[in-house]
Amino acid sequence: MSELLPADHDYTHEFENGIHYASVELAELAARTIAQQCGFFIVRGSWKPNTAGQNPVTALCMYCDRSSRIVKSYKPDPTKETRENISSKGTGCQFQICIKEVWQKDGPNTWVMVGVTSRETGANRGFHNHEKVLYPEHHRHNKQFSEAEKERLRLMRKAGVRPNQQKTTLNTEGGVHHDIKHMYNINSKTRLDEMGEMDPIQFALHGAEHRGYHICLQKDSNNVLTNLFFAHPTSIQMLHAWPYVILIDSTYKTNRYGWPWVEIIGVTPVKKNFNIACAIIKQETKETYEWLLRCIKGLLGDTVPNVIVTDKEGGLLASIPVVFPLPHTVHLLCLWHVNNCVKQKFEVLLGGISKREVAHAVWKKYFDKAAWSWTQEGFLQKINEFERVWTVKNKKMVDYVRGEWLPHQTMWAMCYTNHVFHLGNTSSNRVESSHSSFKTFLVSGRGAIDTCFAKNHNYMEHQFLEVVNELHKSLNRNMSRAIEAPCTFLRRVVSSEAIKLMLDGAAELKDSCACHFQMTHGLKCACQIVQAKEEGRQFYAQELHVFWRTLDYKNPPRQQQVSDEIELQREHFRRLTVEVEERGPEAVRQARDALFYGLHPAEDNVREPEVNENPRGRPRTSTSRIRSYYERSRSRSTGPGSSGGRGRSSGGRSRSSGGRSRSSGGRSRSSGGRSRSSGGESDEHDTCE
Repeated sequence: MSELLPADHDYTHEFENGIHYASVELAELAARTIAQQCGFFIVRGSWKPNTAGQNPVTALCMYCDRSSRIVKSYKPDPTKETRENISSKGTGCQFQICIKEVWQKDGPNTWVMVGVTSRETGANRGFHNHEKVLYPEHHRHNKQFSEAEKERLRLMRKAGVRPNQQKTTLNTEGGVHHDIKHMYNINSKTRLDEMGEMDPIQFALHGAEHRGYHICLQKDSNNVLTNLFFAHPTSIQMLHAWPYVILIDSTYKTNRYGWPWVEIIGVTPVKKNFNIACAIIKQETKETYEWLLRCIKGLLGDTVPNVIVTDKEGGLLASIPVVFPLPHTVHLLCLWHVNNCVKQKFEVLLGGISKREVAHAVWKKYFDKAAWSWTQEGFLQKINEFERVWTVKNKKMVDYVRGEWLPHQTMWAMCYTNHVFHLGNTSSNRVESSHSSFKTFLVSGRGAIDTCFAKNHNYMEHQFLEVVNELHKSLNRNMSRAIEAPCTFLRRVVSSEAIKLMLDGAAELKDSCACHFQMTHGLKCACQIVQAKEEGRQFYAQELHVFWRTLDYKNPPRQQQVSDEIELQREHFRRLTVEVEERGPEAVRQARDALFYGLHPAEDNVREPEVNENPRGRPRTSTSRIRSYYERSRSRSTGPGSSGGRGRSSGGRSRSSGGRSRSSGGRSRSSGGRSRSSGGESDEHDTCE
């Protein structure tokens, strides 16, 4: 219990010190300091101007902060929405002092503190009826933010610093015990002040337009947003420099609408990802994904990617051949997802968790070996052996493989993917890792579209800095391993990762070389490197794929090709302008509106979607994905925390030309063994039921 203030002690004498203050602010600060030293706090009341007499003066009344009335009873009004649980710290304390202005004949007026007596009873109002403040450092008057602290909070919020980290920073620097709730209130007020009269979608579109983003959107008949696609201007530059491999995947629990968040990821020659574009879509349908892919195609111009890697999402599976048809673009399925789907289904068809070891053994013996077979003969041999043995034991397993995966075998089996320029990306581990990284910036999964956009912008800016830093290192790194032939002339001309991949492959070459590395990565295979070493011959940068030579994304080697494509597009636009003018005023108005709202989508009065009040999963602010059946069954059999929702530590595998070889996007299998990739961990999985 805290100590009671003496009921018979007149605190007026503590304030009537006879000191004249130069301003009312100094007098108010002195009064607050004296009150806190006595064990209570006072608050500013009303100004009382005195206009009577020849020399009018003004007074400032100050009251005890517990002077409000006590809440004795609460009777809710059934016609109004009111809070049921209310309370008050007021005790009806009558303490009051007054800061009066003193007129000075020969100089500026001054201010003094005086006591107050009640007009009704004439009693002195210098007494308290409550206890002392036990923790004055935690009182709300000592936790108010200064203007400098508010500005610091605004800067930290803009930089994406979490509220708990903001609190720690300010409390450490200022020695004040700020409350986390106050941080949220300041951040919320800052956001509302920035938005003004705009709603979240208009605010996000204005911010994107101001930063130079490329924006595409769709809306329904009620002008409500249904799909939004946006790409950072730096992302577009990087896409023009490295358009060869694109990975697409969606993640969930990122926004308050409950809509999927789609990330489109590209690959750089320095083992780093870059975010090509992002989209928030209402439904994962063929029509939606076809629209999204056409947005990507609009960024690429006349260029097409060599490979698009996804999981087995039905909408993507149906729309990619329409927008990016064969043979120019090859669609690959994530091999990690394929394997996990097969293992899970085998377990279900064999009888559940108790048959997990049997299911895993069957998968390992037949399907896994078929998936990683170097030749089509080896692939068919394992599949035929599986069908022959298990048609008798469990025909449903054979039917599942035949119906679900064999129709798409060219999209995941290594004997087919080894003939595709995929840079080692046979799994979607890069985009899964990007989901995890993005959610570290996102913090909460219940933000509006403007919050998601701002957090994603911070994430992309961070990502670009990482990419540029690695490019700088590669341009200035003098690899000691590349001093001797055949890589001497490649130093600081091609990516250091390319040199490392080739030398690792040559060092691990054992018996024979499959010579797939040149096809999948655009690099020299192990046997060519060994032969060049024996002959003392050097490799030149022009002998490697242009991907590895593009270390300046602003001026790539294919810049002339890009410039020619842009000039053709400009000429096409001029012809369209002439055609529109020839069709008359109505066509001009339609073209003007389409062009204006395409360039300024925020002016189209697009409305925000409805908020999903019942999102799946708990807690509501979590960004973690709900675990799949496969993960839940693993945790039940192996104990709590065994799976934990964690992702794989390595991505897909591809055979290299010689020995164990690290690929730039997944695990690479060579004639001498396997090695893990640089893809990174992720907590985002998809599992087919």
